[in-house]
Amino acid sequence: MEEAEKDAKTSTSNDEHHSTCPTAHHHSLKRSWIFHMHTLWLFTKSDLKTVMAPTTIFAICCGLAEHAAQDPTVNIPTTLLKLLKRLPHVLIWTWSNLLVEDLANQRLPTSILEDSLNKPWRPLPSDRITPDETRHLLLCLLPVVTLLSWHLNVATESILGFVFIWMYNDLEGSGEGWLIRNALNAIALANWDAAATSIILKRKGSAELTNRTGVWLCAVVAVIATTVQVQDLPDMHGDRAADRKTMPLVVGEEVTRWLTAAVVIVWSFACPRIWDLEVFGYVLIVTVN
Repeated sequence: MEEAEKDAKTSTSNDEHHSTCPTAHHHSLKRSWIFHMHTLWLFTKSDLKTVMAPTTIFAICCGLAEHAAQDPTVNIPTTLLKLLKRLPHVLIWTWSNLLVEDLANQRLPTSILEDSLNKPWRPLPSDRITPDETRHLLLCLLPVVTLLSWHLNVATESILGFVFIWMYNDLEGSGEGWLIRNALNAIALANWDAAATSIILKRKGSAELTNRTGVWLCAVVAVIATTVQVQDLPDMHGDRAADRKTMPLVVGEEVTRWLTAAVVIVWSFACPRIWDLEVFGYVLIVTVN
């Protein structure tokens, strides 16, 4: 009789625990579309300022430059307004491709381990979604994003981006050393810049962009490849646990900071030269950097 009462109490205690634990609460909320949208947002949250914003700004600036190169007398405010009408297309395309990258990256065991230390609020370490559910979502999202890219005439760029995502994540290119890690990041982001510029200009792919834009894209690759390691500085604790060979962990945090600072100074003078800026442009960029 006493054992039966103990079993009943244990069962009641377990039921109360499951009804109040965060995981159970999350599963109950999964019925809400707001919960799903928030989960997707959390996947991309930390990359909005490092990917979405720079890619969008690059597309707008290159769009203005392309119009000015074709017609030096072009009205800038009118042209800018015309480009901004295409901005929703750029944002939707960039965010959807960014979501593919984040799903592919954050579902991996090493990424979950790293995020549990560096970004515990992300969907997987916070138990908002399981790795299998993330994989299923990725399987559904890939053809949707490909069709969207085909509609916007940048399917080639999107598929090329999938290749870089595969190399970086599933083939563990991100763990092969900081040189390969930086190079893959730089080329992939420049590819997205090219696609975003093509979309905002309504071109049929980045192949129709001018040579000047091509030079700028090459500069973007070089700048990102030599400075992207600053993003690894706040994540050293998790990267060390995941045995990732990032630049701060390989050469040291202090050396990384000094080398990056020196590279930024070099690019502060080189980029205005590439962009054919006047003296004011040099002063502004050097001062800001």
